[in-house]
Amino acid sequence: MPYVFTQATDTEAIAEREWGKADEIMFTAFTSCIGIMAIKDDQVIGVHLTLRDDTNAVTNADIDTAIGLLDGGAYPVVIGAISAWEASATAVYQHLVDTLHPVEQYGYGDGTFGGEIVNGRIQPRYVA
Repeated sequence: MPYVFTQATDTEAIAEREWGKADEIMFTAFTSCIGIMAIKDDQVIGVHLTLRDDTNAVTNADIDTAIGLLDGGAYPVVIGAISAWEASATAVYQHLVDTLHPVEQYGYGDGTFGGEIVNGRIQPRYVA
């Protein structure tokens, strides 16, 4: 069964399998999660991706849906627990990279991250 993505009500706390669009966004804490972000209409669009939902592992189809939520945004990036995805969902992560063509990959691990636009590109935000 495919993941269900919903629009976040708070773009400063985009939770698992939510997406949002604002001048600046923040995801809720990542524990093996990643976020994908891109620039659309001078705002950041971000999608919070998990390795699993309540019962299902992430699939290529889920990745395609998440990328679709970026709405063709420019300068896409990946942020978060990239090494966990490379180890646990190797083929799915490779599909993400091959399909999204991120300009940057920020493998920060677990934590609370987001992004904002600085000089026309996404600059990572994080909570120390």
